[in-house]
Amino acid sequence: MSPLLDVHIHAKHHGGRLILQDLNLKVGSGRIVTLVGASGCGKSTLLRLIAGLDTDYRGVIRLDGQAVHGISDDIGLIFQEPRLFPWLTVAQNIGFDLTGRGHKDPRVTELLADVGLSGHEDALPKQLSGGQAQRVAIARGLFRRPRLLLLDEPFSAVDAFTRMKLQDTLTRVVQQHGVTVVMVTHDLDEAVFLSNSVVVLDQLPGPVTGTLDLYLPRPRRRDDDALSQSRTQLLRVLQQTHAL
Repeated sequence: MSPLLDVHIHAKHHGGRLILQDLNLKVGSGRIVTLVGASGCGKSTLLRLIAGLDTDYRGVIRLDGQAVHGISDDIGLIFQEPRLFPWLTVAQNIGFDLTGRGHKDPRVTELLADVGLSGHEDALPKQLSGGQAQRVAIARGLFRRPRLLLLDEPFSAVDAFTRMKLQDTLTRVVQQHGVTVVMVTHDLDEAVFLSNSVVVLDQLPGPVTGTLDLYLPRPRRRDDDALSQSRTQLLRVLQQTHAL
């Protein structure tokens, strides 16, 4: 079966610096794939290329066989911070569009229920906790029914307990909506808890240096010994590929 996402980056420069080179990545439909590696290895840059936010590179990115040229409703992106419009309500942020009527779409209410925020439609971002705001960002990312959802360290700014709740929320809504996910994280526990596969990028531009496939059943339990063993395996992959 052909992958949903097929990435071939021959070269990506920023100024005079080479960021990515000879990097290939394939992601099957319905999978959660996380990217890990040292800071500066190009993980966030890769997400921007896949999202169509940056087209200045040599290579080709295909979604379901079609080349990606710029921003598409088929690809959603969630950043480290929620980036909500402070003057708009929760519903308006989720259903934001140029017509100004997206917040009236019944899908907004459905998504709020999916992320555990029913009844918060009329709240302003300043009335939300950090975790609630990021739940709104997840709902907004799903509003246009993307086939691929990209997340750039989406839970790094919240406390440990909120982070675990958001991980559970992400797992649940991804399964409910059948969306494929590519996520950047520096948290190895998060990587093995969420992922079907963990992809390791080297600090020096080049091909993917290691991949760990995880065949653990869902829902996953954080106290499962198999999860701890998978984290140890990931550490070994990072060490073998000199990413640590």
